[in-house]
Amino acid sequence: MFQPKQPLSLRLAATAVNAALYAALGFVTAGLPTAFGVRFWPQVFVPATFSVLFGPMTGGVGAAIGIFLGDVIYGHHDALLSLLVGVPSNFIGFFLIGWLTNRAKPSWKRFLFLLSILFPIVLAGYGIYLLAAPSGFGSNQFLIALVGIVAVIFIVGFTVFKNRWAEYEVAASIGLGVGSLIIGFGLVAYSSMFTLPVVLGFKSGLLPTSVAYSATAFTYLSEIPFLVVLTPPIVAACRAAFPSIRAFGERNSNN
Repeated sequence: MFQPKQPLSLRLAATAVNAALYAALGFVTAGLPTAFGVRFWPQVFVPATFSVLFGPMTGGVGAAIGIFLGDVIYGHHDALLSLLVGVPSNFIGFFLIGWLTNRAKPSWKRFLFLLSILFPIVLAGYGIYLLAAPSGFGSNQFLIALVGIVAVIFIVGFTVFKNRWAEYEVAASIGLGVGSLIIGFGLVAYSSMFTLPVVLGFKSGLLPTSVAYSATAFTYLSEIPFLVVLTPPIVAACRAAFPSIRAFGERNSNN
């Protein structure tokens, strides 16, 4: 049985809080180093939490606003790059997480389940090479790749054992995978038309295609652990404290 749709006022307020928290936590981690033009971004659990609790639009719109504020205020300061790459990647990625968790039909979920396993396995394997080969297997990039692969194993494990969070883990993998692809290939496409910000560490001119794969791999592998580990307990705590904020598409019988 599905719960009734949440009031618009509640979803608007949640979207604003989502964006504010996402941007604020981004400021805390703004000093962390970048790799392949992508920042280390552990606060992805914030919009993921709002996507599960309040639905796909709340999670996606809040993430899009939050990343734009972060990019312009303390990030690379290129509003156009944020609007063309950062905003759509965050909106689509977290929209998918909320939609697949709360609203997608079972037939879609069975098909996307296979994609959610195959994509990270291929990306993780190739990511090991892309992230570790340039700097060695004792580097921070290699450690990030290993942590990402462990998170992928968790996703598969959750699903195989039919954990109550399995549906979310699959959705998180798919949403982050799509968002990562948009970032990786978006950077390369942007470089063919405009000059990338100096802070990203690239030379002027068209970026090689390898950067698209590297940026995609780094984004996915560095962020999936936080989606897998942090979001479920936060969502569970919020539902326990405030039962009325359960997402409108949630199945009561499953939780």
